[in-house]
Amino acid sequence: MSMSIKVLISFVVLALSSLSAYAEMDIDTIETVTIVGSQEDVAGSATVLSNQDLTRMVDTDIQKILSAVPGVFVRVEDGYGLRPNISIRGTAPDRSAKVSLMEDGVLIAPAPYTSASAYYFPTTGRIHAVEVLKGPASITQGPATIGGAINMISTPIPEANYGSVTPELGSDSLSTIHATFGLNSGNIGALLEFYENSAAGFDYIANNGGDTGFDKSDVLAKLRYTSGAHEVTLKLLKMDEMSNQTYVGLSEASFNADPRKRYGMTHYDVMNNDGEQTSVAYVGDFEPFTLMATIWSNDFHRDWFKVDKANNGKDHGVEDGIDEVIAAANAGDVNAQAILDGDLAVTVKLKHNNRFYMNDGMQFNLSKKIGNHAVTVGYRKMEDSESRLQSYECTNQSVGGALSALVSCSTGFTGSNNRLRTTEATSWFLQNAITMGDLVVTVGHRSEEFHKEEIRWDDGVPTRTQPNSSYPKYSSGDYSTTGVGATYDMNENLKLVVGFHQGMSPVFGGDAEEADNMELGFRYSKDASTLEVMYFSSDYANLVGECKNSSGGDCDPGDTFNGGEVDVKGVEITASTAFQGNGVTFPMALTMSNTSAEFQTSFENGDYWGTVAAGDDVPYFPDSQLSAVIGFVTESGLSGDMRLAKYGSTCSTAQCGAFENIESYTYLDLSLRKKFSDNMNVYTVIENVSDHADIVARAPKNGARSQKPRSFKVGFTYKF
Repeated sequence: MSMSIKVLISFVVLALSSLSAYAEMDIDTIETVTIVGSQEDVAGSATVLSNQDLTRMVDTDIQKILSAVPGVFVRVEDGYGLRPNISIRGTAPDRSAKVSLMEDGVLIAPAPYTSASAYYFPTTGRIHAVEVLKGPASITQGPATIGGAINMISTPIPEANYGSVTPELGSDSLSTIHATFGLNSGNIGALLEFYENSAAGFDYIANNGGDTGFDKSDVLAKLRYTSGAHEVTLKLLKMDEMSNQTYVGLSEASFNADPRKRYGMTHYDVMNNDGEQTSVAYVGDFEPFTLMATIWSNDFHRDWFKVDKANNGKDHGVEDGIDEVIAAANAGDVNAQAILDGDLAVTVKLKHNNRFYMNDGMQFNLSKKIGNHAVTVGYRKMEDSESRLQSYECTNQSVGGALSALVSCSTGFTGSNNRLRTTEATSWFLQNAITMGDLVVTVGHRSEEFHKEEIRWDDGVPTRTQPNSSYPKYSSGDYSTTGVGATYDMNENLKLVVGFHQGMSPVFGGDAEEADNMELGFRYSKDASTLEVMYFSSDYANLVGECKNSSGGDCDPGDTFNGGEVDVKGVEITASTAFQGNGVTFPMALTMSNTSAEFQTSFENGDYWGTVAAGDDVPYFPDSQLSAVIGFVTESGLSGDMRLAKYGSTCSTAQCGAFENIESYTYLDLSLRKKFSDNMNVYTVIENVSDHADIVARAPKNGARSQKPRSFKVGFTYKF
């Protein structure tokens, strides 16, 4: 019996047995699946970015959106937010693997247990709202529970017939069309949503030319049936993406000469991916119980065809790996720089990073109020997998940088390039919120059990008939985490918050990453002003690094490396207010984070961490972040916002040697909107007004990457 059929049977049994979930849920709004609910009632840090928040700056880049959330850092990669690298409170940002990412409460990483690296990320332009959950409450949203969880909420089915269309044009041939149409008649509600976004890219490819942009499209359909206190929603999503993105950054000399350049050898680099998501969600109110259950199936395929090696055969005295070529160029090797510039003839080897992912399962939550206790039980059973089938093609770079046609240069279908990894996982949590007057104590416990299998083949062709004699290999994990949080109302305006929880992030084929986490702070709210201040710390017993194609270094993707004990601590501040005068409202918001993340032991690991001394900073955690938004809203419908964001310095390695530092950088964005009627508004946005070209990352593959240059876009929204 397949996993999907088992899941479907389980779902039916659960529905028929009248189990229940989520206390005091409004049956009129249950189609919007949240993990935070009321921000004030969360026993820990939580941020809710509403649809109004997202539309103020007309953001489609998740980095810009999450800049409003303290303690969250996004390492830039492509400048458009296609593949964000998200960190929460010091978790490793690479491919967002240490954050529980969800859409409508369902895990959306292609394989969150087997391969958590999120090469898929929801198309941000169609997302309705965003929730970020940190602290002890995050243990309800595993598997990664050290930093926290992010839930993207999709466009809800309207309560009345509704439609909207938003076309948009901008710099670098940016073109966007976003259209929604919803119906509601009696017991039936439906939504059809289309989103397409494309651009030519802001970089240029030297010597050979070519596109550096992308074309991304989503089609979303929802169908809802309501009968009394029961509701079933079917959700279907189809997505496609073609992006001419590369893993290859720039050497220091190249960046200083022209930060918008791409090397000619990356002419053929392209990402193609496609996927389908299907879910059925049921919510029923069985007074005094409520049940919320979901079954889902996600299929995702991606093939990132990109430069892997150059100078094959070391003809010019330079190592083959592209990260090693860039490192050699930074060290002053003239041949390495000449290879990158196209001044030396070399063979360029490109790899099809070809993956097929599967993620399906079922989950339910059950809640009941018993006196002053609000008890919630959650259960999830799922299976995910990653099938890797990688091959290589080669091109010859001649003197002057011209590239030959592609030719097959090796099958690659052996060993780690031809493998299947699968995980079966079961998790459950129990949470009890106890109200004692002004004091609310929330106690939670989570259990994660998973069983993993890896198979490899040595066929040389993609038939998978010749198993590698050292496989299959198996591993298992069984982890429990506990958390306790408390809130105390000092008065109607001031709430104290304290929490402790054990956190865990699963690692395929190795020991899970574990940390003890604490937070302490307060929330203040009066009239239009709010203030939240939180101190947090995470004591890692074993910081785990996982080798990925993006990480570079002399290691095989999938290998894990123990970084030992690490201490992370910091302060988060969020403040907002609004002033009024002469018919104009001036809203203001400030977000600040200060974070320290240090290794506690000294060790040598040349394959991944390199040379580490106790007290060295963990890579890619800026020491500070600041985001300030100042806006205005007039009675005539004219409004605008100015956003200034500043990121402190960090390094790409612990030792922070030459050409590994990333200096602090800033950007300034402006937006202006005019509401002509309830049905029509027009907007314009200018990003990076000062056109700064600072280094924002040195990954993937050691190369320097620039922030997105000054750009603009104009659009309008018509509702009907």
